[in-house]
Amino acid sequence: MNKKLPRGITNCNPGNIERGKDRWLGMSADQSTDARFLVFDKPESGIRALMRLLINYQERHDIKTLRAAINRWAPTAENNSAAYVQHVSRLTGLDPDEPIDFLDEYICTAVAKAIVRHENGDPRAFGAPENWYAEDVYQRSAVMAGFDPATKPLTQSRTVAGAVIAAAGTVGTIAASQSSGLPVTADDVNTVVQVIGPLLGTSVMAVLSPVASIVGIGLTLYARWDDAKRKIR
Repeated sequence: MNKKLPRGITNCNPGNIERGKDRWLGMSADQSTDARFLVFDKPESGIRALMRLLINYQERHDIKTLRAAINRWAPTAENNSAAYVQHVSRLTGLDPDEPIDFLDEYICTAVAKAIVRHENGDPRAFGAPENWYAEDVYQRSAVMAGFDPATKPLTQSRTVAGAVIAAAGTVGTIAASQSSGLPVTADDVNTVVQVIGPLLGTSVMAVLSPVASIVGIGLTLYARWDDAKRKIR
């Protein structure tokens, strides 16, 4: 028999936000089922409230580290805040004392997911899937919290931009590459032109310097490192 679900899940309040004078978007009309914690009409509303609190921590209280946020979320007088901080740090990959931006959707969502996990435990212990909520639930919650729903086009991402610059530099310096013995062939150039040409235009690509390759590769590597650090896949 499966265990009874945590109250944060049954209340659609996975951050276990306590009742107070504030009225939250999506609060259930009937709050009588829990004397301590808020009850929301759907998980997105509860997660939105969680995200809005994290945003308010930064905007109103100048909280810009994971440790400071968790210490305010779960005060040491009532919780093992140190263990809470370490758990969220491990789940997000964020250093507890590293300056972070809760106005960044990726950061805010990652911390919200970790708080949900810490507050409610491992869902598999309750016969649920690996995560309490699917990714699209967090995406809808983020939009409700005020984040831009628009998805950045792939061609505008830093990783692709770096690849474009690097490839363009390769095309612009084919003669120098061949003279130096680098394994760049005419087929390589044709492939790059066919893929990258529509983005930049071959006339621009033809005049880019060898430095472009180095800069582009550097940008690509940095983007991949930064995305990995943020747990972006």
